[in-house]
Amino acid sequence: MILVDAQCSIVPERLGDFIREAWKIMPVVRKESGCSRYELLSDVSVPGLYHFIEEWESRQHLDDHIAQPHMKEYFAKTTPWHAAPTTMKIYTIRSSQPGTKNK
Repeated sequence: MILVDAQCSIVPERLGDFIREAWKIMPVVRKESGCSRYELLSDVSVPGLYHFIEEWESRQHLDDHIAQPHMKEYFAKTTPWHAAPTTMKIYTIRSSQPGTKNK
């Protein structure tokens, strides 16, 4: 299982457009194979900074997601609204149970 934090900085005048487009793709993405979580969070201390928090069964599932036609369309439409390039951090989930020691 992997966790993704895709950080997007959006120009102020396009925030409403960005949020509308993100809400359109969220139900579609959540139905994709291997997706167990797909959320949009706004940073409370930095206006215009958003995080897509995602959980995927594998890196292959994430790669397949990024290659989907609806994602290519989403990226083409929303990328001009970004104030900076999107950064993506990918983490491996070692344990999801409280108190479990990781190896």
